[in-house]
Amino acid sequence: MSSSMMPMHALVLAGRRNVTGDPLDEISGGHKAFLDIGGMAMIERVLDALGGVPGVSERQVAAPADVREWLQGRAQDGPPIRFVEVTGSPSRTIHQVLKAAPAEGSLLVTTCDHALLTSEILKAFLGQIDCDKHGAAAACVTRETYQAAYPDTNRTFIRFRDFEFSGANLFWLKIGTAEPLIEFWRRLEDNRKKPAKMAAEIGLITGVLYLTGWLTKAAAIKRIEQKTGVKIGLIPLPFAEAAIDVDKLEDIELVRSILSERNS
Repeated sequence: MSSSMMPMHALVLAGRRNVTGDPLDEISGGHKAFLDIGGMAMIERVLDALGGVPGVSERQVAAPADVREWLQGRAQDGPPIRFVEVTGSPSRTIHQVLKAAPAEGSLLVTTCDHALLTSEILKAFLGQIDCDKHGAAAACVTRETYQAAYPDTNRTFIRFRDFEFSGANLFWLKIGTAEPLIEFWRRLEDNRKKPAKMAAEIGLITGVLYLTGWLTKAAAIKRIEQKTGVKIGLIPLPFAEAAIDVDKLEDIELVRSILSERNS
């Protein structure tokens, strides 16, 4: 893993969704990061997984004040924990952290609701990154891998002509290189309710190819690389659990049942 030769920070995104009366916040005591999953708060599971990865020198948590206060004195094992501000959206928060980071190194990004994240998953992801080639990488799980493990559960898949996958809320960003990609992401976030502007960002032909099922994985990556100048790796993982986050009430029972079966 050539990426292990670089200093690496980790960032856990733990902001709040702009949803009034989010049921996950309500049943968890204020923030879904506090949800009890197998006897441990969800965010503690994520921090423990990051703490077991060689090369992670610091764990940053982007969270509101109540999460920061709750975490004080917890998750002591592993690299130090530092808190950073939540800035409007995931892309803006990541961009803020990248701008404040040292001139060299990389940033490993995940989310507080990645309840089944393990050090093994993280190592498998990082082990496929070539920091001399990639400026950024995203983990994913193919439809085949996911459905082989959990055929009776629902998951959203992105469909290219030759590749179907679910995101894994797991990203690696090379500091000093990946910033244009995050800026591109931010523009997509800003224009998510403006189809014409989103089409202009993505490219009309690319959008039509995707909607008609003709866009290939290679063509999609090439288009983003042309728009940003950042070389991207889309890395499939052999762990179906990497695609499972806790975004809905039914996800809670799923992750609890998976952990219960694993422990038994």
